[in-house]
Amino acid sequence: MKKVLLILFLIPLIITTTMAKGQAPKEKEFKASKVLSKINVDGKLDEQVWKKMPVSGFTQRDPEEGKPASEKTEVWVAYDEANIYVAAKMYDVDPDKIDRSLARRDSWMESDWFFFEVDPYLDRRTGYFFAVNPGGSLLDGTFFNDGWDDDSWDGIWDVKTNIDSEGWTVEMKIPFAQLRFNKSEDMTWGVNFVRKIKRKKENSFYVMVPKKESGYISHFAEMNNLTGIEPKQRLEVLPYYVQKAQYLVHDIEDPFYEGNQYKNSFGADLKVGIGSNLNLDMTINPDFGQVEVDPAELNLTAFETFFQEKRPFFIEGQNIFMFGHGGANNNWGFNFSIPDIFYSRRIGRSPQGENEHEGYSDRPSETRILGAAKLTGKIAENWSVGALSAVTERTFSITDSSGVRFKDQIEPFTHYGVFRTRGEFNKGKQALGFIATAVNRDLNSDNLSSFLTKEAYTFGMDGWTFLDEDEEYVITGNIIGSYVSGSKEAITNLQERSYRYMQRPDATYAILDENRTNLSGWFSRIMFNKQKGNIRINAALGAASPTFENNDLGFQWLADRLNGHVVFTYRWFEPDSTLFRSKTLNLAYNQSRDFEGNIQRNGLYFSGYGQFLNYYSSEFSFSYNAESFSKTLARGGPLVKMPSNINARLGFYSDSREKFIASIEGFHWNDFEGSKDYGLEFGLEWKPNTQLNVSISPEYSYEYATYQWVGNFEDAVSTTYGNRYVFGEMKRETYSANIRVNWTFTSKLSLQAFIQPFLSVGHYSDFHELAEASTFNFNNFTDVSFDSENEEYTINPEDGGSEFTFSNPDFNFKSFRANVVLRWEVLPGSVFYFAWTHDQMNFDDPGRMDFKNDFSNLFREEADDVFLVKFSYWWDY
Repeated sequence: MKKVLLILFLIPLIITTTMAKGQAPKEKEFKASKVLSKINVDGKLDEQVWKKMPVSGFTQRDPEEGKPASEKTEVWVAYDEANIYVAAKMYDVDPDKIDRSLARRDSWMESDWFFFEVDPYLDRRTGYFFAVNPGGSLLDGTFFNDGWDDDSWDGIWDVKTNIDSEGWTVEMKIPFAQLRFNKSEDMTWGVNFVRKIKRKKENSFYVMVPKKESGYISHFAEMNNLTGIEPKQRLEVLPYYVQKAQYLVHDIEDPFYEGNQYKNSFGADLKVGIGSNLNLDMTINPDFGQVEVDPAELNLTAFETFFQEKRPFFIEGQNIFMFGHGGANNNWGFNFSIPDIFYSRRIGRSPQGENEHEGYSDRPSETRILGAAKLTGKIAENWSVGALSAVTERTFSITDSSGVRFKDQIEPFTHYGVFRTRGEFNKGKQALGFIATAVNRDLNSDNLSSFLTKEAYTFGMDGWTFLDEDEEYVITGNIIGSYVSGSKEAITNLQERSYRYMQRPDATYAILDENRTNLSGWFSRIMFNKQKGNIRINAALGAASPTFENNDLGFQWLADRLNGHVVFTYRWFEPDSTLFRSKTLNLAYNQSRDFEGNIQRNGLYFSGYGQFLNYYSSEFSFSYNAESFSKTLARGGPLVKMPSNINARLGFYSDSREKFIASIEGFHWNDFEGSKDYGLEFGLEWKPNTQLNVSISPEYSYEYATYQWVGNFEDAVSTTYGNRYVFGEMKRETYSANIRVNWTFTSKLSLQAFIQPFLSVGHYSDFHELAEASTFNFNNFTDVSFDSENEEYTINPEDGGSEFTFSNPDFNFKSFRANVVLRWEVLPGSVFYFAWTHDQMNFDDPGRMDFKNDFSNLFREEADDVFLVKFSYWWDY
């Protein structure tokens, strides 16, 4: 096994032993103009400073790379002690065709755009971007890893646009207090300017980085002459008030319902600038309510579902805490990935404990965060730092049992901590970073200490080094250690989790130990990338020990795994004469094993993407996976040999500039023992005018599984370790649709609606048991009876074993979810929200699909409706 994985990693190194070297061309540079008089930000460019010599000479990257921009663009940059100003004149020979569509802030859409991109640290790795379209719609965010972007950062800045007979103009005013930089008397920043012309599908840049190159920020022009800047000390306060009205499905006898129906809350966020290069964010009684519901999902796997973070306090600046990905510009997984060491949705999660008494309960849906603080920025030119600390309260559920009330603790008082730092050296060619996380729980309840750890820690190191002067070849790596401790019951629970299953009766390595009170483990991965030119290569070797555990503050789905892969990519950037404007092909081999040496995956992968000459596009993928062994199929039972399988995907997409945009995607999977899974998704987006956008994405999937797990049942007669591992044939159909309506009245006022009907029906039949470990052999049950009154199956094994029963596993899950949000930015940084969420669910008629009957049952069901009003006001001192 070690030899196979080593060969996988060495192949690309052997292929690329001769590495190109050269001298990068000298960057463009210009001087910013210092102004003493006031600049009126109105988009009209009538101040004297805008009469000076502009920056111009933009170059196309699309559609004709390297050619001069088809329309002239002129840019000026000025500054005073407190602000930086950017003005731009976008000439257009046909100004009536300038696109002035409106969208909510940070909602990307096809339009004409102007971008100001800046690297204040001049570290060639990080920066900010500010963008506006002719209608006044805004985008802003941060850059990291020399070109990756994150739009979660929302700065407070001012911009105005104007359209005239020559084209359109922009004026931006960005306070220095909004930016992080190392203050000095005479500063030089990296900058770039970008212009997008929708009707021509044209992207032109002041500094154009060719598609064959790697990186982006590292190529920026230099803007100098920034002298005498005296930004004020940043101090921002954002108090909020929330009023909720909840109309929920409830029992009329519930004594707690009315008391919880109308709730209000208030709190505040505080942002303090520490010098010019650090931010301290604090929050008191934060409101972490989400403005959009999580999508409906029916999870039949053994693993937890990952949901994206949507809470503003955690979203902003989250890339600082990203671990293991820097240096390389592309990463492939193949049944393996770098762990999410910090998964912020663990903080304030739904309480994990169960009520200890039966009856009506007043149970909080989330754990209240008493307070949280976050420090982010740079402590030196090449060292970034991020630290977060949060405390959640001890949470109780009040249960009313026949008039007697009990107070059950369902979540302990908990502290969460994260520290992240990284240094970059030699102009970003090398880096070394560290991360540490801690979870400490005050467990004074036997109920909670039986399944929650008392303390959990991780510590990791990551970094990269480029192998040549041109930064074409890079090696990245990381290593993580983990430690958790708690009661014997809690550690046993960890050993039995779905990504570990140490209780497997056939386990020969890392066997369940019910007397343990701690677990310590490790994770490591090393990757090699060739990331310039037509040919790209990505190769990786990784390992996660069986006892690696980071789920208390991270998100974990793997352990006990050795993995390796190699990917070869070829990219065509120039249009051919007949069909394609650009195209890409990928070919890969990957293999995963556990620490016992059992193959978990062994496959080939082939994929491609092409953009046609008419700007339509298509993509496909095909994979073949040879026979392997599953540790998870029997849910804690022995290994099961999995048959070979194939998987194919195909998608077509129309030109995204059109009023009507369409897409179709399909997939098909099957193994060589009869199981299959296929589906189809359509997408349609309609933009009737510059303010309204409507999209609908209906989806259908069908699954037929010959070995869907049902349950494990003890029976001394069974030849599979005294247990019967029962499976069934399952047929499942799923219909769903995501419907969105975005109506933007102005760049400050918008209405968004999200609707999702969801229906998934599954029927089980032909129950059978695993006949022998490490095989795909099954014994069919013939003496099977069904009690329709109690919805139970009874099986009498033919080998003389004990009769056993289980509940009908059929399901019919129906839901209708809706979310409507009105957002009004009353003043810069001050926002009013009105939101309505609606949720209906029904489970009638399991195993039987009848559209008319199913939706009739769904819409007869009572619904949960929640109305919310929130107002936050931004104070800048």
